[in-house]
Amino acid sequence: MNQRTLLKSAAVFLIAYLALLALSLQFGHRYVELLLPIYHWEIGWLTPDYRILSLGLQDNRGEEVIALNLQLMHYIVVEEHVLSPGGNISSSTLAGHALQDAVLMLSLLAAWPTRRFYKRLLLLAGAVPVLLLVEMLDIPLMLLGSMDDLILSRVAPDASSFLVYWMHFLDGGGRLALSIVGALLVVVFGRLWFSSPAMPRQNVL
Repeated sequence: MNQRTLLKSAAVFLIAYLALLALSLQFGHRYVELLLPIYHWEIGWLTPDYRILSLGLQDNRGEEVIALNLQLMHYIVVEEHVLSPGGNISSSTLAGHALQDAVLMLSLLAAWPTRRFYKRLLLLAGAVPVLLLVEMLDIPLMLLGSMDDLILSRVAPDASSFLVYWMHFLDGGGRLALSIVGALLVVVFGRLWFSSPAMPRQNVL
């Protein structure tokens, strides 16, 4: 990649990032609302001992958050401590975290150097399932990790779990890493697609 191409990609990234950021500020809640049923399904699948009482957007002192409230339905054992049914536990995370995934990943793909404009559009369209996977690895696990951390702090302060580790990973820069890896996966899949025997060789990204 020469310097001119690099500068062009950097400029496109900045423009795309600012444009998507502005759109997220205006319509971000609608994007999150579209994801809520998927979050609901994933959390229900990962927590069969709990019932989801509520999952949705809430205002928390002027900041929009995704809030989850679960109720324990069965006896469970956590670090040799028995938890009885009926207890409720809540957690929340900034709705902006979900928007951050989309803004960064789509900005990177918009700036990726390609030889044809339509290929850039195909990359952005192909990003949808990968972006969905990134979102599923972020918000639901973040909410459950926060709950796990709260439960362990009460019954076993020195213990931890995978969900707690994953929560700290996301907060420590892992969220950005997921978005970058997601964008690179889309590019790799795009290269494989355009270099397949069914596609002309000169159309490779």
